[in-house]
Amino acid sequence: MDIATGAMNTLLPKLGELVVGEYKLQKGVKGEIQELEKELRSMTAALRKVAEVPVDQLDELVRIWARDVRELSYDIEDAVDTIMLQGIRHEPTMPFSIKGFIDRTINLFQMAATNHQIHNVTKDIMDQVKMVNERRKRYKIDEVSNRPIVETIDPRLEGMYTRAAQLVGIDGPKNELAKRLLEQEGLSRKQSNIISIVGFGGLGKTTLANSLLQDLKEQFDCHFFVSISFSPDIKKIFKNILVQLDENKYGHIDESWEIKLLIDKIIEFLKNRSRCLCVIDDLWKELPWDTIKLALQDGNHGSKIIITTRNKAVAEYVGGGIYELKPLSTDNSRELFYKRIFESADDCPPDLSKVTGKILKKCGGVPLAIITTASLLANKPRCSVEWEKVNSSIRSGSENSHPMETMNTILRFSYNDLPFHLKTCLLSLSKYPEDQMIRKDVLVWSWIAEGFITPSGSSLQETGDGYFNELINRSLIQPVNRKDPFYVLGEMEVYACQLHDMVLELIIKLSAEEGFVTASLSDGDQAGASSLHQREIIRRLSLHNSSNTDASINERKLLSKVRSLYVFGHADLMMPSLSEFCVLRVLQLENCSGLDNNHLKDICKLYLLKFLRLQGLKVTELPESIGKLESLETLDIRGADDESVIMLPLSFGKLGKLVRLHAERVELPDGVSLENMKSLRELVGICPTLHAVTEIGKLGGLKALEIAIKEEPESSTGNWKELIGTCLQMCSSSLQVLVLRVPLRYLYFQNFMAHVPTGLRTYMCSGYFDEFPRWIDPSFSYLTVLSIRLLNVHVQPEHLDKLAELPSLRFLRIQVLGLSPRQEKLVIHSSPSAFPCLTDLRILCQLMFLKFEPGAMPKLGRLCLRFDARRTNEHFRTNNFDYGFENLPSLRHVVIVLNILALNWAEHTEAQDAIRKTINNHPNHPSLHFSY
Repeated sequence: MDIATGAMNTLLPKLGELVVGEYKLQKGVKGEIQELEKELRSMTAALRKVAEVPVDQLDELVRIWARDVRELSYDIEDAVDTIMLQGIRHEPTMPFSIKGFIDRTINLFQMAATNHQIHNVTKDIMDQVKMVNERRKRYKIDEVSNRPIVETIDPRLEGMYTRAAQLVGIDGPKNELAKRLLEQEGLSRKQSNIISIVGFGGLGKTTLANSLLQDLKEQFDCHFFVSISFSPDIKKIFKNILVQLDENKYGHIDESWEIKLLIDKIIEFLKNRSRCLCVIDDLWKELPWDTIKLALQDGNHGSKIIITTRNKAVAEYVGGGIYELKPLSTDNSRELFYKRIFESADDCPPDLSKVTGKILKKCGGVPLAIITTASLLANKPRCSVEWEKVNSSIRSGSENSHPMETMNTILRFSYNDLPFHLKTCLLSLSKYPEDQMIRKDVLVWSWIAEGFITPSGSSLQETGDGYFNELINRSLIQPVNRKDPFYVLGEMEVYACQLHDMVLELIIKLSAEEGFVTASLSDGDQAGASSLHQREIIRRLSLHNSSNTDASINERKLLSKVRSLYVFGHADLMMPSLSEFCVLRVLQLENCSGLDNNHLKDICKLYLLKFLRLQGLKVTELPESIGKLESLETLDIRGADDESVIMLPLSFGKLGKLVRLHAERVELPDGVSLENMKSLRELVGICPTLHAVTEIGKLGGLKALEIAIKEEPESSTGNWKELIGTCLQMCSSSLQVLVLRVPLRYLYFQNFMAHVPTGLRTYMCSGYFDEFPRWIDPSFSYLTVLSIRLLNVHVQPEHLDKLAELPSLRFLRIQVLGLSPRQEKLVIHSSPSAFPCLTDLRILCQLMFLKFEPGAMPKLGRLCLRFDARRTNEHFRTNNFDYGFENLPSLRHVVIVLNILALNWAEHTEAQDAIRKTINNHPNHPSLHFSY
């Protein structure tokens, strides 16, 4: 139902634009459109009421009505987008065919967009809107939100009463948390006594917190355990706390007690107890904590608070330490699985081992998923055939037994708590195959093209990034980090995500029920088809590694209303004819290695296309017809051969709405003009030529530029350093992001960087400077990301002082290459104005030694350093291994790269132990990873 609300939120602004925009509509036609807008706003209000009720508790008639509204809004939007496109072009549009309620709209697509035809279309739409509203009255939709919501039994209760003997893989996390809690006894009161356990739903947070409580409660004067959940009754929670603190006194609390009195009673009780162990379980949002902490404010004399949450942002808001609970290892997963079925692992028949591995892979180390699946199998015959059936049913979502429904209920808690825009974005991930790595930027761009992102004060890109981060914080998608901690061309560690199989299972089921995405799998089946009748309309089509899927779909002639097409696998084997997709907005092809111009010959007919991703192209030039995609906003052709350069067509300059071009290496042909590309903001992978530099200089709104040098081009285009310098000078007023990808054999010189724009926010360079950049100074007040490489440069204290004066710097990466004399230790001094915002520091220089003074880099959370292992051992033996890590109050993650050349294993281990001992003494217990 939230999907229908989102569809309306996309449509309504377009109707308003159609009325006030420059479309030369007659007064009567404008009035008709305004009346239509009014009716749709009324329907949207009703949809929002419906959205407040969990979808599985809605009456079937209400769900049908909401689905009709969504389909209606899609067809209206198709018509409106075409009207607006015609209003810009003032010429007849392409042939088009729509079946269903909007048959007369065909006339609009076959002739010029006149007021008379718009009137006819509007009249047809209004007739359909009235019909839908009549059903709304018959179904009494407006009364749906007043119906009581059925309470369900919390499936996490089992975690509260699981016997210790049944727990698997819990000892390590429990010991670590106990150590963190108890070792703070002698610390200053300024040290937080709160630890938040963060993790995916079903990962065992409640079980871990309760087990920790049982182990430690004897060391405290009192204790309590309360669950908050996503719809907390604060008054009931406070009563529960009082009963646990003193059942004799508060076992029969007067119902008339208000929240303030309950808080006062808790405060009074805790004042007389020096130590209390508190567990606040399943905290979903910040607001309940703001109230609960009022009662705990005076219980801080040795008291400890353990919080569990699946939302990392909530844990950060609460403050204190954060412990991210990880999935079970493969061995622990198998042990837990067997414990629920057999007396011991030895009782498992050998022929079940292989299918067990398949099942456990889908469970992904999530204890609840393992337990519920094992409980299901415990009641089935112990043979591989039966277990394979269960393994297959997990993917298809056809198993409706009680154990699987338990896991499903937990995931639905998370889904139901999402606002409508995040529900839509999450369901859109059902288009991806199992285990697919999903790039963050590609995902956000597709959300923008589909209209899933609600405009706010920020740009659509920034808002979409926020949606992505929120889904990670809620543990609904799993972040994917770059493997190389010193990755030169990327600030963010999280650049992609993956879906846990159980989450993918849920959203496939929900998406199928809503008719949101039609996914055709490699075996020709339709994802979720077992719970869905074959639909007559497909809005989003996803093809997975199948050469026979498109044939069955084409036979059903359902492609005319497809808004998004995704192909995962060899696109050349699965591609339906593009001429069938009349209203396509998104085209994403993830393997184009076999694609040729014949497959793309009809791409020019996709007039409404906004997002085009052709990953892995093996061509040297794009077709001239690309220039006819006048609605295109994103063109992504990354993943081509690293050695090849793709030539853009002369028609590229006609893409007036293009916002971003992302490629490995592309070249502009002589004669192409960019001066009409007023919307272009990101140009990534462009090869510098004299013509390209001249044209880039005309892009007054360009914000991000990545220049890719393949080889020295002096022979044909002049000196590339001079070209880039000229380019920077021409677009200095708007440029915010500058990335230079240069072969390592080329050096930079200071005069080349004389025109770096002072408004720059991100600067990254894969080439080397032969001296510390002289252009870095406090005038770069917006610079947040800086990555530089130095060759044979001795870093001086004054260099660090210059960097420390950059007021907005958040990410700093310095790599020093070459042999240089041993360098003295550099001190990062304490100063309120030094590195005030830095959160990520990466120093790749084995000869550089740092010392952090108290108060230096107060916000630094991630630190990556390279050490020479032998010299590390020497420093540690002489008590000179003092980096002052303990003076970094926000430190959470440490990555150490050890140079182990010419070392024996004993020296290597000694260096590791020395570093580990130092890091373990830090009060935050930051994570520590070694790389070599």
